[in-house]
Amino acid sequence: MREVSDDILADIDATVTQLVENAEALKSAKMSHYFDHEIDVLERTQESLFARLMHRQALLEMDQREKTLESVRKEAVVRKVVEYAKVFKSNRRSQKWAKPISKK
Repeated sequence: MREVSDDILADIDATVTQLVENAEALKSAKMSHYFDHEIDVLERTQESLFARLMHRQALLEMDQREKTLESVRKEAVVRKVVEYAKVFKSNRRSQKWAKPISKK
């Protein structure tokens, strides 16, 4: 699961980088009315990239919740095993030290 988070983080990083580059291009393009069409395209691209960023963020949160849930489940299993081991040891000790009952 670790690689899923790494992939999502890498994609988020690339998306943010692209958003920043496009923002800089938009800033430059807005200084001239000759780039009206490019401005429209860049603004739509920014909206799309922002939606992608939000989606990836949601995926990352879901992946982290899954990891947390998986961790909680593992801890519960470990606790049960430890409890069972204690009970098992206790039972073995009491059986070992118990005197056999003789039949008459």
